Amino acid sequence: MQKEAAQAGEHIATIETSHGTMVCRLFTTLVPGAVKNFVELAKAGKYEGVPFHRIIEDFMIQGGDFENGNGTGGYSYEGEGTNICDEFHDELSHIKGALSYAKTQAPCSIGSQFFIVHPKAGTGFLDHPKGGGKAEGYTVFGQLQEDCFDVLDAIATVPTGRNDAPTE
Repeated sequence: MQKEAAQAGEHIATIETSHGTMVCRLFTTLVPGAVKNFVELAKAGKYEGVPFHRIIEDFMIQGGDFENGNGTGGYSYEGEGTNICDEFHDELSHIKGALSYAKTQAPCSIGSQFFIVHPKAGTGFLDHPKGGGKAEGYTVFGQLQEDCFDVLDAIATVPTGRNDAPTE
């Protein structure tokens, strides 16, 4: 289901990077609040020119900090100082290309930061427990189209320095 083409009513996100364009299907019907947060922030121009500030090859690339560009800022579409709650669906998991929200360990701590999974091994530990449960996992809200994996791979392999920050 997660790798299928976009369904009626779902949004498509286009992410322009210095390594190429990535196109993501957003799961509007499965996790509507999570998608709304991303779409509203994008419409407000919050993601324009924002870097992927944390890159760990074979794990993920992280971006979305429109305040500081280094992983210490950002907030939800509801305004400065706000966050949204976790949302999950049993059919969504952290496979290669999954678009997911970064957060703290607390429930309802999602702001604007997101990551795209670039796994070498399993990343199921990022998933919410099957059948529901506490906010122990991360919210998958989109899926990168497979024909864009080359861009993900290119970004995931750039040189990094301290705190996994890209040096380019």
